[in-house]
Amino acid sequence: MPVRIGFIPFRRQMLEQQLAEMMAVFPTLGIAKAILIGDMVSGDYSPTSSIDFIFVHDTDRPFGRRADFFSYHIGSQVGMTAQVYTPAEFAELQDTLPALYQACKQGRVVFDA
Repeated sequence: MPVRIGFIPFRRQMLEQQLAEMMAVFPTLGIAKAILIGDMVSGDYSPTSSIDFIFVHDTDRPFGRRADFFSYHIGSQVGMTAQVYTPAEFAELQDTLPALYQACKQGRVVFDA
């Protein structure tokens, strides 16, 4: 399917506006840290670009269910993905888990309580 000329800048603008709205509610959700990763950091936008985060959040939910909390509490007009680590997991794994290490190295901290 062809993409309209000028759609990528429009998508970038939509994502940036949505990110600002999301960040306004971070303090109310108990987030310790939010790291933006993916297309918004690399600047490589496409029609399917989403807002991708790593969250550090004190939770007792199983790893696979943690992102559900954020999907429910953060309204989004665009796609959003989240990987959620407890503070202890993040401290332990940020230098040893390769994917998390790369995300921390290349990502952008957008919230740090």
